[in-house]
Amino acid sequence: MSLLSEYEQRTAWKYEPIRGSFHTAQGLAKKVDPDGNYQPFPGTTVVFRPESICSQTVAMMQRVLYHRLEGSGMLASALPVSTIHMTLHDLVSPEKCISDPMDPGAYHREMAESLGRAADITEKIQSDFAGQKITMVADRIVNMVSKSLVLLLKPQTEQDYERLLQMYRQFNDIVELPYPLTPHITLAYFRPGMLDGDRLGEAVEFAQINPECTPVFDFYPEGLTAQRFLDMQHYLDDPMRICFCCDGGMNRSVMAAQILNHMAAERKLPIVGEARAAFPDTEGEPIPAEVWRTLEEHGIKTVRENSTAVYLDTSQVPRFSRFAVISEGARDRVSMLGLPREQFEQESSFFYGVRDPQYREVTHEQAFQDICGRMTRFLDSYEEAMREV
Repeated sequence: MSLLSEYEQRTAWKYEPIRGSFHTAQGLAKKVDPDGNYQPFPGTTVVFRPESICSQTVAMMQRVLYHRLEGSGMLASALPVSTIHMTLHDLVSPEKCISDPMDPGAYHREMAESLGRAADITEKIQSDFAGQKITMVADRIVNMVSKSLVLLLKPQTEQDYERLLQMYRQFNDIVELPYPLTPHITLAYFRPGMLDGDRLGEAVEFAQINPECTPVFDFYPEGLTAQRFLDMQHYLDDPMRICFCCDGGMNRSVMAAQILNHMAAERKLPIVGEARAAFPDTEGEPIPAEVWRTLEEHGIKTVRENSTAVYLDTSQVPRFSRFAVISEGARDRVSMLGLPREQFEQESSFFYGVRDPQYREVTHEQAFQDICGRMTRFLDSYEEAMREV
């Protein structure tokens, strides 16, 4: 039997209509309270960040469902667009752990160990599968075990499915799950309690996938990331990968990324930076020698993995957790990509407006000093936020 045939057999229940009153799963109350607010539910996971078109499509489905079910009291608070993801492998959670979740020290050590191992495996997968995308077809919106509404995703080809499973199996050494991989994107969680299945079913059918124009999404190994979650609304990448974007991707963004990597390493923070250009004209242009010289004069050991400018095209988006917009051109580019505001607004508030040494507005030394001051304030803010978490 082919993998896709096996998938169709295993998910045949997806065609069953939602109807009649039913009670949500007992375990849902650990994640969502009766008012639809999310409970603390810390854990770790491995996910694919999606392309912008996927996020926008899923966000539209969410809006339709919440509109059709407005006033029903059946859905929990809406999930932020920036948290949309396709789960590859669940790791540690209060429902799946060796230690006692009531022992915070032991439980957080188990989380940290799983996250470290997952980050190492993820990095290897990104290297081994570089350039090998996985194409998934939007399948059906379904009730997933009476906890949530999800969009099932079906691999487009046998090769896509086998590639997905090859990645999935590498995390079994951390946690071997008692259920098979069923790729999906969560659209909404239910509120605990009795649900009106007839009204819910009508809303789902209204938002349901039209088989004549089925959306297709590409997922890239560069978008694979280990994550720690605090609850079902808050996910933190490990490491957090920030894209610094300026017009040409040759001066300000390069210095910002290198300065971040240096300072984050000193503070032992799981954050890395990369530079990208807002315009394609400079793609492949060498980074000016003055950039490297200025950084090295201040004791920053430069990593020249990208010694030329790299354009921020659509396929690059899943690679990054957050975006720091430095220039007006970068702001326009990020807007064109359709990114949710929560993915760039806070970081950009620290770095927008650094003047460009390319046009002799300032010297490279002056730009460096400006970025260093901004970076210190940004990392101070990040550490304060992490302490509150």
